[in-house]
Amino acid sequence: MASWVSRALADIETQTDNASGVAALRAAMMKDGMIQQAEAQTLIAIHRSGRRPSGEAGWADLFVEAMTDYYALTREVPHYREEELNPNWCRAIKRALDALAFDALPDFPAEPTYNQRLAALGVTEADAQVLIDAFAADGIVLDVTEMRVLSALFARAIVYPANLRTFAWQAVQASALADSTIHAHEVNLIRAMVMGPASLSGIAVDRVEADMLCALDQAVAESQKDPSWATLFAQGIGNHLLFAGGTPGHVDGKERQWLNEKLSQGPTAATKALEAFLAAEVGSHA
Repeated sequence: MASWVSRALADIETQTDNASGVAALRAAMMKDGMIQQAEAQTLIAIHRSGRRPSGEAGWADLFVEAMTDYYALTREVPHYREEELNPNWCRAIKRALDALAFDALPDFPAEPTYNQRLAALGVTEADAQVLIDAFAADGIVLDVTEMRVLSALFARAIVYPANLRTFAWQAVQASALADSTIHAHEVNLIRAMVMGPASLSGIAVDRVEADMLCALDQAVAESQKDPSWATLFAQGIGNHLLFAGGTPGHVDGKERQWLNEKLSQGPTAATKALEAFLAAEVGSHA
């Protein structure tokens, strides 16, 4: 790691006013326009050690931005060949004629597959485990900064592994149930998970995700839910019922039975918002 990054880290530990140390660290890390592996590892080490200036908002913002940039954006994406972007049809026809004439195609170097290119845009299983180990070191109930990191990753990453998905679901459940409250930052994480670019079924919200939404709505008292929860619940469950099953555009009998069983404890603001959402969506497709 460059010496100016080390000096900035030392400033954070020694200065009474942490803001200047955080600003220096941000400037040092962003000097080359990207977060390096050693820098990401150092930030995680600070986070795990408890030496982080947790009372300084600048540190939390820097940590979230740096983790998101490194784990979701800082990837060496395989380049596309020129002919993939602008096909040379004359060359393609010549190759086909050569194949017909000589019963063989000339050898070409292997190119990255579509899945390999896609994987380069996502969080790897090893990367995810590093974050899981760091965030779970003091228990499964995460703090707001850790929730913000996960929310940003799920909102940006094109793909992410099962271990990160499972951990995030368990963490957001534990966080909500620990204080019997659904906070705004928890709503943001759930929204990114079920509706982000790498969610299980895209915007159509799969049955596992829908079960989780229903369970949380029933487990937390009405007065303890952030106002944004009702909107997320209505959109999530509504899209599950309308687009994830075998009857797109309307709710069939089996889907209605599943919903009634899941929400047997009575109506809530979220279920009322859901009924309004379904009425509007079904009406628009009639």
